[in-house]
Amino acid sequence: MNKKDRILHLFLPITLAVLFALMAGAVVFPRPQKQERRPDVQIISDWDMEGQALCLPCGIRGLGARSRITLCTTIFPEDGDHLYLKSVYTAVKVYADGELIYQYGEPGSYPAFLLDPPTRVALFPLPENGGGKVTLQMEYLAPSQRNTAMLHPPLMGSSGDLYAHLFSRMGFSLFFSIVLIALGMILCLIAFVLTRFEKSGIAFFWLGLFSLCTGIWVLGECNLTGLFIPNPSLLYVMAFLGLFIMAVPMMKFGLVVLRLSPSHPLHHMCLTMELVLGLTVLLQLSGIVSLSKSMYLFHVLTPLAFCLFAGSIIREIVRNQNPLARKFFLPVAIIALFSLLEVGNYYLFHLEVQKSFFFQIGVLFFLLIMSALCGYFIRDTFALRSRNRQLSYELSLIEKQVEVQRQRHQLLSAATAQIRQQRHDLKHHFAVIRSYLNNREDTKLSLYLDHLCANIPEEPFPALCENEAVNAVALHYLSMAREAGISACHIRLDIPRDTGCVVESDLCVIIGNLLENAVDSCRAVEDPFIRMQSRLAGGILTITMDNSCLIKDTSPGQAFPSTKPSGGTGLASIRSVAGKYKGGFRFEVRDHVFLSSVYLRWSE
Repeated sequence: MNKKDRILHLFLPITLAVLFALMAGAVVFPRPQKQERRPDVQIISDWDMEGQALCLPCGIRGLGARSRITLCTTIFPEDGDHLYLKSVYTAVKVYADGELIYQYGEPGSYPAFLLDPPTRVALFPLPENGGGKVTLQMEYLAPSQRNTAMLHPPLMGSSGDLYAHLFSRMGFSLFFSIVLIALGMILCLIAFVLTRFEKSGIAFFWLGLFSLCTGIWVLGECNLTGLFIPNPSLLYVMAFLGLFIMAVPMMKFGLVVLRLSPSHPLHHMCLTMELVLGLTVLLQLSGIVSLSKSMYLFHVLTPLAFCLFAGSIIREIVRNQNPLARKFFLPVAIIALFSLLEVGNYYLFHLEVQKSFFFQIGVLFFLLIMSALCGYFIRDTFALRSRNRQLSYELSLIEKQVEVQRQRHQLLSAATAQIRQQRHDLKHHFAVIRSYLNNREDTKLSLYLDHLCANIPEEPFPALCENEAVNAVALHYLSMAREAGISACHIRLDIPRDTGCVVESDLCVIIGNLLENAVDSCRAVEDPFIRMQSRLAGGILTITMDNSCLIKDTSPGQAFPSTKPSGGTGLASIRSVAGKYKGGFRFEVRDHVFLSSVYLRWSE
């Protein structure tokens, strides 16, 4: 099995294994209903803000930058209880009975260009007081880049119960993001291998980059990640850049698979996204506008890009009858729809689900369908490439036939001129012969005749078979063998002028490939030889050839390595032609001799 076949056979199992892991993750990390919340974890939602009751989660609007927000409540923690807290672009301090137990977001604790403290989740212990009452106070500083401070309710319980609760709600997102990153890396690796054989393999790179960016976004967005990667700045960059970038490789993927022109609207949309992306990063680094504020622009651009991609596919189906567009319409339409649902939930529905939940579902369906399509794409690409290489080889054989015929025409023209000269000289030879006969000079006559016979030119192009096309190909490689110093090259073919149901070019492919491989194999051995013959009997044409080679023996099923830079298609082409005419083939090596045999059915 060659490298291309191994890629094709490994791609689908790997992808199916990854997707099976996704489905398993959905089972391992189910999303419980609201009433199924663990009783061992308490949600502290009731608070007092300056004498007014406040229920979290909520957003407090109309605040100035760095405005102070103070919340108070009473809790009854047990010994060993912890507090889980999420702060969104706000600095926060937590006091228990007036004692500072946690703080985050002080100036200098995060890069200055971020403008506001990035979102952080933290799990920290509460002071032990034997189960008594504790006054809990939280002080927030409103963000400078938003006019709304989003406050989330803390969770209280033992560390084990809190982890279990968080995993039950967000474990799938964490697992899903890791799988997406792994799948993206696998697709990029496959693209690296495929592009060595086929330029269109770059489509897998863009698809892999999309999966990688989506996984990085979900990983950075998942609250559970912050408990394992205590670096809010890194997660902030991962979340927003993953979100901002992911539409670009998706559009690049569409441009490749649909073969769209540079003037297509999807190409302009891709350039626009790249320019806006560069501008947002520049604004963040310069401390002017944060990524969290630029997010609202990408909430419009990203779904628009997916919808434009889906619209481009519809246009290709209707206007150009593009068969690839029909295949890719369903997965792209799904991801466009779920991206709209994600934005709709963020601004309108406000369902109690993990952020990016809808988009994760869309990506899951997208990958399920795209995995099957990509497997077929690889298979069809390799089949088309193999066919193109075979057609290219057949074209080269035709060119060689034309060259042999041209050489034959030149020699025949030279022979015709030589015959004219010989006719002129023939009467002189007859006169000399008659003179020797009349004078009964038998010895001189015999020597003269020997001299004439020795000067009779040999036929420059011996007939190796009746079929002119096959004969021309065989003569070409016979001449190549002699130039390579292979004197022991014997070819005897029983191939008539009328080839019946077998196409002449297919016969040329078999004869040409066998002889080409034999000549290449003989160049590296001492005392090389080539013996080829064919026999037509009972409606079956059998072609056999033996030639010397470096390999001593082969085991059953062993592949024969090609010495050509491109990998070669010789034996594969022979197998293809043999199968076309319900025939068979066999290749093996015994004691440094390559044994080839091919048979074809000559008539239906």
